[in-house]
Order: sequence, then C-alpha cells, then structure tokens
Amino acid sequence: MYRAILFDLYDTVVLFRRLVPTLTVAGTRWRSTMGWMTEVVTCELPSVEFDSFLRAITETTAEIVRQRPPEYLEVPSAERFRRALVRLGVTDGLEAKAARLSATHMRHLAEATELPPEHLTLLRSLADHYRLGLVSNFDHGPTARAVIARHGLTDLFASTVISDGFGRRKPHPAIFAAALSQLGVSAADAVFVGDSVADDVGGARAAGMDAVWLNAGGVPLPEGSPAPRYTIARLVELREVLGAG
Repeated sequence: MYRAILFDLYDTVVLFRRLVPTLTVAGTRWRSTMGWMTEVVTCELPSVEFDSFLRAITETTAEIVRQRPPEYLEVPSAERFRRALVRLGVTDGLEAKAARLSATHMRHLAEATELPPEHLTLLRSLADHYRLGLVSNFDHGPTARAVIARHGLTDLFASTVISDGFGRRKPHPAIFAAALSQLGVSAADAVFVGDSVADDVGGARAAGMDAVWLNAGGVPLPEGSPAPRYTIARLVELREVLGAG
C-alpha cells in the first residue's frame, strides 16, 4: 500500500533516557537538560543565579512556542539562548556565550539518547521494502545528524529533514513536502509515524499523508485532534500495521 515510511526522530525512533526530565512549556512538551548545566552557567554567567537563568530560558522558550503558528519558523538553539541572555541583561560577549551554552546543552541531549535494539532491527527490515525518511523538529541540525550517525542510522534513511536548516517545523506542511520530494513519492504513497498528535499526526494529515500515532503512554486522543489512521503502543507494532494496510 505504501512506498515510503517517514518517521519522527526523538521519542519515536531514538529515545531519551528516563533520567531526562520532560517539562511542559506553553502547552508543548520540552525535553530539558538545563539542570545539568549548572557548571557552564556559573562559568559563563558568574553574576547570574542559576534559578534566574532557568527562569529566563523557560520564559524565552514559552515565548518562542507561542509565536510559532501559523508559519512555524524554527528558532535555532543558539538564538534561543541569546534571547534568554538578553532577558537577563547580559551584553558582554553575548553571541559567544549563547553559542557555548547552546553547545553544552546539545552535548547533554545527544549523550542522553538511546536506540532500542528492536528499533534498529525494525528499520533495517523496513529499509529492504520501503523508502525511509526522517522529519524532525530540532533546533540544532548538526546535533540531530550526529545522533543519527552515532546510532548507525544514517544509511537507512533516504531523506532526513531537520527543522533547523530547513527553517520550518512540523506541523507546517512544507517540511513534510520537502521530505516527500526527496523520497520521490506522493503523499498518498507514504505514511508518517510519530508520537506527537499535533506535530506528527496533525501535520501529516494536513500534508495529505496517513499517520501512525505512537502512543506509548496509552493516553486518550485529545478532543478535537486529527485522528491517526493507526495507533500503536510500541514502534515494533508497525509491522502489524503495515501488514494490515
């Protein structure tokens, strides 16, 4: 039925270890390793209390999230930190400090990822029969691609589109269209797999694709949300879905 399968990256293909906390900022889930950055913040911002830094980065993130619709333009990681530093009144070495804080945060995030062996087995099997693609909302493209390479996934995907670099985030249809174009398939010939109802299911549906919702927590579909064609609790259940399709 399908010629191509597109995947979300984080919390779908690659998982964050349980020790990475999840915050909700302006209604959007956000994986935060900010608590691990005490040392670098103290070094870069000796006159700023860590709690003040956390408040600034959280408020900045909330503002960015609120401003995303309808264009869903991506704000790079370093720019997010720069805006937080401006909020704190930092002016000396602003750009360099923001870049170093971003690099530290990205390193922590990359080190906190893991690829379940059954995910790798599944993807290798699917790659023999389908064109595979990745479409990821992530504000630092080099880190996302390094994570993909670190887990031995690069050669399995014929298309990888990261919001940082592309410029727009899911659920904007343009990022899905770019991946479909790279794969050389139409929306009708592809299915998208992801864990976010709004970004993955809603975005894929708006782009004309079928969607598989990875609902690991078994939560009800939010009222008024676009319905996925299929719902699975574990990624490996995708085999049964494709067989049924």
